[in-house]
Amino acid sequence: MAKNSSKRGRAPAEKAPPVIKQTMAKPISTYTDQGQLRTLMENAKRMGREDVWRQAFDQLCALEGANQTDPLDRAFYRTLAAYEQLLTQKNRRATRASRTRLKLKSKGVVACLEDWARSKEAPESFDLLVAHGMVEMSGEQLVLTYPDRFTAEAIAGATARLATLTRAAPLN
Repeated sequence: MAKNSSKRGRAPAEKAPPVIKQTMAKPISTYTDQGQLRTLMENAKRMGREDVWRQAFDQLCALEGANQTDPLDRAFYRTLAAYEQLLTQKNRRATRASRTRLKLKSKGVVACLEDWARSKEAPESFDLLVAHGMVEMSGEQLVLTYPDRFTAEAIAGATARLATLTRAAPLN
């Protein structure tokens, strides 16, 4: 009886929750279905896995231009997909970059990027990509990556716009 009475006085020891080991069924880079990637992104966001979300986002964007043979075209479609995905998140409904797609259809990739780089105001695509830490996907970055395809004016515009980011960055 003495044993039972001593147990009544103690609070039960709380056990730590079990650690759940999360593993992916397959590497994100092997996904080719946009619906599956969007589901993966939603789940990653819900679980606070920003790294998985970003990998799925990158793969989703890469699928958009996968059938393009020209590296600049492939990169442009990746940028366009990123912009549209971020617009969709911002507006909470599917949103396409209609004016950009119209210009793309009538004038082509180089003309779209030239216009973005030479514009006085930063295009919404640039602002949205920068706000989400995706400067490397911006049209301005594409102009600097493939300078032999663009005019000196476009290169200067892209350089100036990207330089504003380094000046605006806080010093540590």
